[in-house]
Amino acid sequence: MARQRHTPKGRLLVTGTILLLLLVAGVLVTGRIINGMAVQMSGRIVTQISQYHYRLLQVEFGRSEEVLMAAARFTRSHPAPSEAEMRVLTATLMETDPKIGRIWFMEGGGEVVRSYPRRAPAGVTTAGGEYRRLIADLRDDSVRSCVTRSGGEPIWKLVCRVRDDRGAEHFCGADLPLSDIYDYMAEQDPHSRSYATLFDPEGIIVYHPDSRKLGQSASETRDSTAFHEVLGSGRKIIASVVSDYLGIDEERIYYPLQLGGRRWVAGIGIPRLAIEQEIDDFHFYTILTAVISVLFFATLLVLAQRRWRREYDLRRLSEQESAQLHLQQVLEQIDPHFLFNSLNSLYALIRCSPDQAREFTLTLSKVYRHVLERRKQILSTLSDEIDFTWQYYSLQKIRFDDRIELTTAIDPALRNWRIPAMSLQTLVENALKHNRITAHNPLHIRIRTEGESLVIENNFTPRGDGHAESLGVGLERIRSVYRFYTKENISISSDAETFRCRLPLLPPEKRPV
Repeated sequence: MARQRHTPKGRLLVTGTILLLLLVAGVLVTGRIINGMAVQMSGRIVTQISQYHYRLLQVEFGRSEEVLMAAARFTRSHPAPSEAEMRVLTATLMETDPKIGRIWFMEGGGEVVRSYPRRAPAGVTTAGGEYRRLIADLRDDSVRSCVTRSGGEPIWKLVCRVRDDRGAEHFCGADLPLSDIYDYMAEQDPHSRSYATLFDPEGIIVYHPDSRKLGQSASETRDSTAFHEVLGSGRKIIASVVSDYLGIDEERIYYPLQLGGRRWVAGIGIPRLAIEQEIDDFHFYTILTAVISVLFFATLLVLAQRRWRREYDLRRLSEQESAQLHLQQVLEQIDPHFLFNSLNSLYALIRCSPDQAREFTLTLSKVYRHVLERRKQILSTLSDEIDFTWQYYSLQKIRFDDRIELTTAIDPALRNWRIPAMSLQTLVENALKHNRITAHNPLHIRIRTEGESLVIENNFTPRGDGHAESLGVGLERIRSVYRFYTKENISISSDAETFRCRLPLLPPEKRPV
């Protein structure tokens, strides 16, 4: 007996242990998956950051070549430009590329160089050995670049050889001081998580975040081996190094870069701290997402439970209201007051106008046939309700003659929309009950569509005898129908001259909400 009593507890312990082991296994597997994703993400982060900086270098230094080629195209099409044209051209080109410090032009075989510096007046100088070395062995339409020192300052020089339409030889060049390149590039992305080093084909540093290294050779840095490997193979390489700039561990990617028809090398360094911060953020947001997901699904479950319960209660309430509406509609099908007035009118017509009495009897039978045929119907089309209201009005017209008047203006597109059955007849009857109707004060009832609503209004001349029945029962039945089928409700307003009731129109396929 003792074993039997403890068996359920033993089974519960085993089940709990299995679930615990499954949970631990799930956590371990999930952890390995997340770590694998983190490793992949680390590689993607390095590639994404480095490619952004690489493209930035490609765009900015490629722009300098494009400016030089624009100057070459101008030289080809304008063999003898005026000084004003040259000033406009050089000002526009230097505005396009703020890194350029000077643009110069020289005719082949000549000794005159027309120079246009950014920060000094334009001038004419004699072509010396420096220019001869730059243009030596330069092919037509080709670009040569090199880093030289002028007055101790390293300058990246670009030069191009062109022939004009007459075959004459010309040279044009652009000088970019490395200090100006440094200042400009530092402004492009001051909050970058990486930094770049750019080497020309001779291994001279053209751009570096440390301005003191500008103009140095790659052999003086830790990038020498990687530089020569990329320069020879033309393929990018990735290395984990200690930065000689920041003094911390970093991932560095070396890219080949084509400038001036030659291969340059760009080294992009990404500190490990930036990558680890990204990974930590990844883990944090992964855990946060998991917690939010659990809370989200738990909330959805609770909301679904509450919604199901609310819908269940609404269905029960709707069924009860439907039964009450049907019962109330049956009870209101034959209004004693309506019968009393109709029979009195019929009795008077029999005595004074038998022909009208027969017409009254036939119309009364049609009205009650309509009521009996639709006694179980809660909604009716606007077209049927208008027709039934005109039948009811014809009865009252016999009784009141010219003292009542009914007009309708219905949009044909809304004739199949629906309203509560007998609602129009109820409102017309209320107008007859609650207003003083005389030959000097006839009752005018107007029914019209307005947007997706039906407006029933009449001139307001309330009776003062106080015995007229309240319209609360009929309007409450109409309100109950609207509460069952829609969130909208009827609107009633009145002033000193007009009583107005607005009924929302329900589409033909409207369903209970």
